[in-house]
Amino acid sequence: MNTTTLAKPLAEFDQHGPEYAANWKGILADLRANTPVAWTEAHGGFWIVTKYDDIVFAERNPQIFSCDNDVDGTRGGAQGIRIPPSPLRFNLNESDPPEHASLRKLEQPFFPVQALEKWIEYATELANAHIDEIIGKGSADLVEDLAIPVAAKVTLTLVGIPAEDWRDYMGASLNAFLPADHPDYPSMQRLRIGQHIAELMEERRKEPRDDIISALVHAEIGGQSLPFDVAKGMIQALCFGGFDTTAATSANVLHWLEDKPEVRARMVADDTFLSKAIDELMRYFPPIVGGLARTVVEDFELRGQRLRKGERVLLMYNSGSYDEERFPDPDSCDLTRINAKQHLGFGAGPHRCIGAVLGHAEVCRIVRAFIARVPDYRIDHDNARRFPSMGLANGWLSMPVSFVAQ
Repeated sequence: MNTTTLAKPLAEFDQHGPEYAANWKGILADLRANTPVAWTEAHGGFWIVTKYDDIVFAERNPQIFSCDNDVDGTRGGAQGIRIPPSPLRFNLNESDPPEHASLRKLEQPFFPVQALEKWIEYATELANAHIDEIIGKGSADLVEDLAIPVAAKVTLTLVGIPAEDWRDYMGASLNAFLPADHPDYPSMQRLRIGQHIAELMEERRKEPRDDIISALVHAEIGGQSLPFDVAKGMIQALCFGGFDTTAATSANVLHWLEDKPEVRARMVADDTFLSKAIDELMRYFPPIVGGLARTVVEDFELRGQRLRKGERVLLMYNSGSYDEERFPDPDSCDLTRINAKQHLGFGAGPHRCIGAVLGHAEVCRIVRAFIARVPDYRIDHDNARRFPSMGLANGWLSMPVSFVAQ
């Protein structure tokens, strides 16, 4: 260990480890209070940034904190938004200005509120259709039978992928919370999905439709066609970023609501209350608990710590959403919290999730549809299974429930 490392405030921290999965709130609270910018030797070493204002500052200053994933080693060696880094570049999410603004502009026409209205209604229809399939059985799995298929079908259809393929995409997504070098990481499934997307892109090149795949394969930037691999990376990022976090949040909310009939009744009856409650619940159950990474582009001092060019930084969005200076009494789930909408579940700055409005609305529609039609559900807590690693999403592998069949 070199002298530079010895001078750093060391923390025993691994976002992929079982200790973090079991106690991430406590671990991050301790870091916020004592070492808000700490260094861990895990995964080659990186800085852990846990305070709300520091996270937002990093998001808004890509000239210091780069998102780029230079997998070819041709642009300075930045290593993307995951630790360990992904071997594939998700171009929009792993790009800096001016490239990022140019790429985001290609997707933006699909995400204004008015354009999303039909997709929000589609989510409502899907939620009720999936409830129709289970309501006569008296039992279901809230993850596999409701949360994932609804969120996946909305995202895939918007992108331009047949909704009936959702199970393949779910299979490639569920274990993606693991680090990319883990033996159980779904590498082969993701390669297969990548090939499927490439085939769809070729089809849309010949016969375009009103979907994101068509828009990207025919897109130009500065008079030049968008490179095939860049378009493919953007499509993959939309597919996997668009439904696993929505499904995870929906499952967490339904888990929390199980023993709160008065809150459920008010959510069903009051649109405004439902929307504000979901804001607080997205703060309380942050969809991303493993953080997203940046690479330091130039030496910079943060809270007295010297961050060196080339070092990695993990921005702990979930910690920011529990920052006591931003959210008083953060461990309390207060559905009347005035500033709950400031949570970092969708990120911040230029990289804030492009589908934030749709994701929030989907959670509202999935949750309301289920609690309105199945008010007596009971979760089988002995068999409900969370992700064993919290390295990325705060999700569930399975959440069996029972109820009176209708």
